[in-house]
Amino acid sequence: MPEQPFSLTGSQVLVALAVCGIMGMLGQGVRAIVGLKNAGSLNGTGGTPQSPFDAAYLALSFMIGAIAGILAGLVTGLDQFTTALTLQKLLAIAASGYVGADFVENSMSLVLPRSAPAPQAPSAPPSAPALPVPSPAPADIAPVAPPPVPTLAPAAADRFTAALHAVAPRVDLGKWGRPLEDAFAKFDFGTDRRQAAAIGQFLVEAGDALSEVVEDLYYTHVEAVMRAFGPHFASEDEAAQFLRDPRKLANRVYANRLGNGDEASGDGYRYRGRGLIQLTGKDEYADFARSIGQTPEQAADLCETAEGAALSACWYLATRQCLPPADAWDIRLVTRLVNGPRMLGLAQRTAYSDAMLARLRG
Repeated sequence: MPEQPFSLTGSQVLVALAVCGIMGMLGQGVRAIVGLKNAGSLNGTGGTPQSPFDAAYLALSFMIGAIAGILAGLVTGLDQFTTALTLQKLLAIAASGYVGADFVENSMSLVLPRSAPAPQAPSAPPSAPALPVPSPAPADIAPVAPPPVPTLAPAAADRFTAALHAVAPRVDLGKWGRPLEDAFAKFDFGTDRRQAAAIGQFLVEAGDALSEVVEDLYYTHVEAVMRAFGPHFASEDEAAQFLRDPRKLANRVYANRLGNGDEASGDGYRYRGRGLIQLTGKDEYADFARSIGQTPEQAADLCETAEGAALSACWYLATRQCLPPADAWDIRLVTRLVNGPRMLGLAQRTAYSDAMLARLRG
């Protein structure tokens, strides 16, 4: 700070400080008017939520402008505002109040921070305009559930159902169309090859009408029982005791394996085969149940419905690593993973899969 002349009296110093302070306030006043104009407070719009009018803060701004003007006067020399006062000097001090207030205000905020305005709700981005808030429904009107979100675009859904009808005309599309589309979406069957390979397996495992979703254990001939479950019986005479009794047969042939309890537990019949690719045994149902947040018993019941039969079958193909060979169009390997080394019905599975793929592709 330059040294002040000794010729200034106390009253002259006070007058010079007052002049500098007033000019600083004037500069800050100009700045405040510009700010209010931009905020809308002077044109009747009421301002924006981000810039509300604050009278107390405006008064503080004038005081800060005065301080900025006084500091500018001290730096310039107070004698310049007593004996040789000019309009140019006054405007320079006013400009200091306009511009220099930022420095003073920021410094003071470290000690006396301004109160934060009331929090405002974040504005929606331009690409996502705010949606109107619906009025609450009257108490005597039950709320209506929103419609289900489609899992496939209409064109894709139409293409799939048309292809399925052409390949398997006995399938009830009203019953199976939507459950299959939902299951495909849930377990990542989004390509033509994956969908075609799955349908090829389903039409053999559950029949060409997709009607065989629960394992048929009703046998009338002992020879058929022995072909299917021979190792579980000591002789044909013993097997004959299980004819025409699906519950008794299931509890015998599925006891103490696949996670089931003994023959008396009833697990064999409870967890017999269900679904478009029949899940069998408590362990398998438990694995599937975990993926959909249910108990094994609930999952077993669900698999007797179209929705559960489609979900469990797609879950099975996805978790048994059938999708990579489907992508490579290796229907032989998909069949082996589904049906085991015997690969029963391989030719029919391949024919259905090839036909479905051709239809899906036009």
